[in-house]
Amino acid sequence: MDTINSLTESMVHDDASMLASSLIEQVNTEDIASMVYIQRDMLARFEKTNEMLINFNMLSLSRYEATLKQFHKHTGLLSDMKKDLDTVFKRIRLLKQRLEKTYPEAFSACSSVYNIVSEDEGDDTDDNGESELRADSCYPPDSKPSVTVTSPR
Repeated sequence: MDTINSLTESMVHDDASMLASSLIEQVNTEDIASMVYIQRDMLARFEKTNEMLINFNMLSLSRYEATLKQFHKHTGLLSDMKKDLDTVFKRIRLLKQRLEKTYPEAFSACSSVYNIVSEDEGDDTDDNGESELRADSCYPPDSKPSVTVTSPR
């Protein structure tokens, strides 16, 4: 029985080696070498591209950080300017109120001549939400221009 097993094993081994050798003979070694060369070339290209992308990302990050710092600085500057303007307008409003209380006749005469719009009448916006500069608030009643100037907000 031992001889039969060894005989079948040698036949299977011979069949397997014959199949493997026939498969190896089917493949052209020059084609395999060419494929390996092309794959190595593509690997080198991908590595170079990857390195370039890493450098680009590092440069972009540094530029982004610099721009972000400038953006925060400018945003803070704008908010400070808005606070300053709010303070100036509040002071002007208080001065107008103080002048109105101190000199009511002169203030009403000035208001009637220049058609000064008070804060109680709301903000000067038209139906489109644009600020409207009233031409009649800048000129005496007898020399009013007939054009209303609008400016975007």
